Amino acid sequence: MDNILNYVKKNLEKISNYIFYTGLLVAVYGLYKIYISRRGLPQGVCPIDDNRPIMYIAIGLFIVSLVLYTICDFQEKKKKQ
Repeated sequence: MDNILNYVKKNLEKISNYIFYTGLLVAVYGLYKIYISRRGLPQGVCPIDDNRPIMYIAIGLFIVSLVLYTICDFQEKKKKQ
């Protein structure tokens, strides 16, 4: 268990970046899916209703990435003091 925690502490910034890029890919996929579904829908129909979970996942990944990056930045500032 200590090995995993040490690995996470050492590579927190990389993990944050990987989560950010995963969120970016999910968001692009969601926007592409909305674009494709919008072409076949009549006017006045919202294409986002069917793809809402994909957008929530992307937003959640972005928030987790931001929190991890903030923690990493806080740890680096703490080490400098």
